[in-house]
Amino acid sequence: MAKTEFNINDVLENYKRRDEERREFIIHKGRTAMKEIIKEVNQRGSLNEADIYYGTPKPQLSFSDIELGYMLTSMMEYATNHVGNPVDEECELENKLAYFEYKDEIIQIFEVYGQGTDSWFLKPSDDTVYKLSNTAYGVYLNQFDDFINYTINKENESKKVSYGTTILNDIAGGYTVGRGSK
Repeated sequence: MAKTEFNINDVLENYKRRDEERREFIIHKGRTAMKEIIKEVNQRGSLNEADIYYGTPKPQLSFSDIELGYMLTSMMEYATNHVGNPVDEECELENKLAYFEYKDEIIQIFEVYGQGTDSWFLKPSDDTVYKLSNTAYGVYLNQFDDFINYTINKENESKKVSYGTTILNDIAGGYTVGRGSK
């Protein structure tokens, strides 16, 4: 049997590189990407990574499926951590929703869990837009510019703190455990 070496430094460097790529894309190209996402969703009704490969017609995007994935994942994480997520009661699978507003356009993210996780952007129904704009359901509406600013702040934070500490905080859920702590 062959011996496989596991180098934690390689894993940490790979994590750091992907996290930096994700933040750089969101910070520098996020607004442009959101404009393109909204345009495609308004034309198609929805947009996910598979549409880039298999969509008919193909989406006209200036970014890759990986970068679309960065947007989906990061925006859903932001919504989950800042306002929580409603669910679609009519969906048979476990799911959660997120809503973002950008330049008077509202976009919805739908995430479904089954044998895996799939998520996509879609245009919310008129009823949902009404509820987000005129009822307490509006608590779930995130401002896209707030998401960008949050990402910028996280980037600045990560430059101040050593990356190993940041990863440990991510793993420990933000708790710092020191020697002799209770």
